[in-house]
Amino acid sequence: MGDKSWLKKIYFEYQNLVYSIAVSIIKDAQLAEDIVQEVFVTLYFKAGDIRDRKKIKHWLVRTTTNRAIDFLRSSQKAVTLSDDFFEHLPNNSRADPVAEMDKKELTREIHKAINKLPEDMKALIFLYYFQEIQQKEIAEILGVALGTVKTRLRRARLAIKNHLLKEENDSANL
Repeated sequence: MGDKSWLKKIYFEYQNLVYSIAVSIIKDAQLAEDIVQEVFVTLYFKAGDIRDRKKIKHWLVRTTTNRAIDFLRSSQKAVTLSDDFFEHLPNNSRADPVAEMDKKELTREIHKAINKLPEDMKALIFLYYFQEIQQKEIAEILGVALGTVKTRLRRARLAIKNHLLKEENDSANL
């Protein structure tokens, strides 16, 4: 098997990324930790098969995303993003309080809209907008065509937009 000391370095470099992907998809810290262990154990045994170590991040993201989605499908568990998912958004304490309330309300509505998306679209939204991974890289990671990633992201954005417009119309009709 050769020297696997590089795995320790990979683990410390990417464990937080792998965990954040897993927990964002399955919404359970304990299960996310299990997925992290499973992903790194798999990496240990498949390390010899990975020819280009520069693509290890792609492999980890793809494997984690697939394991988490497979878990959800097998358990048919409904996924929702946690309420603090958007907490990392920039916060300007000098901002207008009314504008801050509007921003928080919009954030809640976006949160609701994302939670209504299918798991694979949620994963794409997470990878693209919150992990800031480029579309081409996401396509490579997930093993799908770039056009598929673009189409799914477009559909996800449209679904979010439609949800927001519906909420706006519903509140205007009150």
